Amino acid sequence: MNNDQAKNTDQKLDVEASDTKAKQTKANPMNRAEIRKAKAEQKAAQKAEAEPRTKKGRIRILPIWLRLYIILTLIGASLFLGMMIGYGVIGGGDPFDIFKLETWYHIVDLMSGVED
Repeated sequence: MNNDQAKNTDQKLDVEASDTKAKQTKANPMNRAEIRKAKAEQKAAQKAEAEPRTKKGRIRILPIWLRLYIILTLIGASLFLGMMIGYGVIGGGDPFDIFKLETWYHIVDLMSGVED
């Protein structure tokens, strides 16, 4: 039996089942508990027919530790770049003087109020 014939057979069975339910409802009304039970059985049958899903594992291009390292490196680079721009462009000094200890001693002295 090919797929089209199987689909047609399934459709005919569904139509017959719905007709049977309609006749049953008119002739013998079902109470709420029976309706709930029928729906639960129907859902259970649908779940049984459905194929179980296989969970796909996530493949990470960059591991978490490498992401953290990259973020910390970018934060450090932006800090030093900001200090170079602040001291060199805004402050009017040589941007590479920020890496000298004498510059930092001078900045700390200015902040603490110590005069030369």
